[in-house]
Amino acid sequence: MHLIIASISGITYIYWAALYTHLFGAVAWLGGILFLTGVTRPIFEYYGADAYELQQRIKVRFLGFTWMMLWTVFVTGIIVLLWSTRFIFFDFSTLWLILAHIKILLFFILAGLSLMLRSSYKEIENARSEKEGSEDLSPREIILWRIRMVEQFEVWAAIIILLVVSLMQVY
Repeated sequence: MHLIIASISGITYIYWAALYTHLFGAVAWLGGILFLTGVTRPIFEYYGADAYELQQRIKVRFLGFTWMMLWTVFVTGIIVLLWSTRFIFFDFSTLWLILAHIKILLFFILAGLSLMLRSSYKEIENARSEKEGSEDLSPREIILWRIRMVEQFEVWAAIIILLVVSLMQVY
């Protein structure tokens, strides 16, 4: 009897550890995205070209942190889903289940956006900044525009995830 109780409490500990790690990872990841866009972008735009190098270094550094948090959220999310008694894949019978599926979908969208940013930051190093022939924009300007658009999509996805999670707590 004592052995059964010990194993149940061990399983419970793993669930709660995974849940709190998942929450920490999600808050760090989404908070970082919102901080970079809401706080640092206006500062760097104010200082213009003088702060460009610093801006790129901070974004690339945060991208490494993003991948660390992304994998943390992914692995702990799977653990929490496996222990969940409410969640069933492809069951949309309640509002809570619909919101849970939306949250998972948005997670994969954010992961894809992070992958796009990673490849864009790699491309920007090799992109030329001068225009050739009849080009309207240089390759560097196009990549910078793409980075800005992806960052905006990231912010909206992060905000929507926060709203979905808040609604899940109500239902």
